[in-house]
Amino acid sequence: MTIQSLEKKTGEFFLRHWANTGLSIPEWQCWDDFLHAPVPSYNLGGCYALFQGSSLIYVGSGISRGSGRYRDQGISTRMMKHVYSTDRDKPGMYKLCDKWAAVTAIFTIGFPNECAYLAVALETYLIRELGPPRNRRL
Repeated sequence: MTIQSLEKKTGEFFLRHWANTGLSIPEWQCWDDFLHAPVPSYNLGGCYALFQGSSLIYVGSGISRGSGRYRDQGISTRMMKHVYSTDRDKPGMYKLCDKWAAVTAIFTIGFPNECAYLAVALETYLIRELGPPRNRRL
């Protein structure tokens, strides 16, 4: 499973579930400055995809409204709890959690707040359709 298959299945999902929103269709964004800058769409609810090389290994979602200084930062709040953390040895940098040490790329897709609930549906759809090996089968 590649980024192309992820984008294709995401497009199929949006054809079924986005038409009545009147909003632009969200797109996957690569975390180009991987572990050096905030994750794309950090301030939105949405989904994230973890890759090892060119292979998709995990899909997750984060739609929490958060609290305190992380209010309304669903994707980054979720990922900071389960995927990466602040690197205390390198200010301004992040490091992957041991469980995800082999991850080489992360993509995110952010949803407007009024549609953030669809992130969970997209996550479920992608897991069922693509079967990333590190996700439990639904």
